[in-house]
Amino acid sequence: MKKNLITILGIVLAMLILVSCEKNQNEAIGTVSPVVGIGFVKALHNGDDISLVKEKLMGASQIAGIVISDKNSGNFDSKEFVLQNSNKGTTEGVVIKLTDVNNTISYGDSVRVDIENAILTRERGVMKVKGENLNLAKVTKISSNNTLKPIVLTPTQLFSQFYTRESTLIQLENVTIPDLVGGEVFGGEYRLSENLSISLFLNTNTNANFAQNFLPMVASFIGIPTYDNPTSDYYNTAKLLYKMPNAAAVFNQTGSVYLNFPEDFELAPASVKSQFLMPAINNKVSFKTGTWTLYQAVIGDRVNLDKFNPLGKQAIRLQEQLTESAYLEMDFDLPNGASQLIFSYAAASPQSGTAVASSFKLEYSQDSGATWIQLGDTMTSDAVVAKEASLSMNLKGKIRFRINKLGLGPNGAIVKNGLLNIDDFKVYQNVD
Repeated sequence: MKKNLITILGIVLAMLILVSCEKNQNEAIGTVSPVVGIGFVKALHNGDDISLVKEKLMGASQIAGIVISDKNSGNFDSKEFVLQNSNKGTTEGVVIKLTDVNNTISYGDSVRVDIENAILTRERGVMKVKGENLNLAKVTKISSNNTLKPIVLTPTQLFSQFYTRESTLIQLENVTIPDLVGGEVFGGEYRLSENLSISLFLNTNTNANFAQNFLPMVASFIGIPTYDNPTSDYYNTAKLLYKMPNAAAVFNQTGSVYLNFPEDFELAPASVKSQFLMPAINNKVSFKTGTWTLYQAVIGDRVNLDKFNPLGKQAIRLQEQLTESAYLEMDFDLPNGASQLIFSYAAASPQSGTAVASSFKLEYSQDSGATWIQLGDTMTSDAVVAKEASLSMNLKGKIRFRINKLGLGPNGAIVKNGLLNIDDFKVYQNVD
């Protein structure tokens, strides 16, 4: 009896140990996560299209992240959005290409995307997830208005890291756009580095809702690196683009040059204003920026006597030896204030004799020309070569400018009041 009891107890104990082991084993196995990282998915691509079946995704069927493109800006394909996530300090992004228009998934949304049986591919160089059944119904919104923190790089760093930074949110600080002349708008492509070996371009669709906003000369940007290869799907021969998600992705701006500036005074022929006083036209002439008053002034086109820019043939010449002021004056207002003004000036030579210096003031008006205020010190022209004046300011609201050449009287031992040329008048907008 005692032997039988020991045997029974042994069997019970063995069964308990076996059950315990099976329980521990099942707990260790756990449940397979339905979500896989974007970086893992992208690493599957080896140059050929990849079918995203569960066997290749460790049993998963979804990717998750935060949307970094803005469907409302018009700067991205209406059937696509850019998704990024971070895992263990690494941020990866990819374009999700839908079969229908994205009218629900917004910038800053946290979402999960069912990618089972979708295709991982490159189109025009861009890594995308697409599929015949990949539509908005496969996208689940988790939350909205999430804070997005971009990675801060220089243009040189982004250029060198472009492959790993594709389709992620990148901030470039205090970038100079070197090829601007003035008046350019966002719509189009512009080089983002003064280093010509860095082929990195700010790209904005011409139908984006900020495409007609003026480009700043210097600014910080938040954008998404992406490729564009119009002839194949290879990324390594594609152009490197940088696309802003929306208009709010530019800040710390230095005001851009106003449209049609610098004014070079070339549009109207010299014959239109060939006399210093022309009451018949009220001394007004229309140029590419607008109408200007040329009082005691003409359009000068005398080679080697009038000083104009090397590419031009004309400058404004203000009269000499007057006892009243001569004016080159804007008859129109600029709407967005001014942060900087640059123009060329020089003493023009008379038909006979040598050039004589003169004195003048830059003035501005914010009441449509009713009253004028001097800006900076009184300036003196050089009797030999043209110089460039550059004045910084912080003037907001509507504004116009004029050159006031002082009427100091006839030239003499003390008085210098010769002919004055003004050219290439450039005004920069103010940025709040």
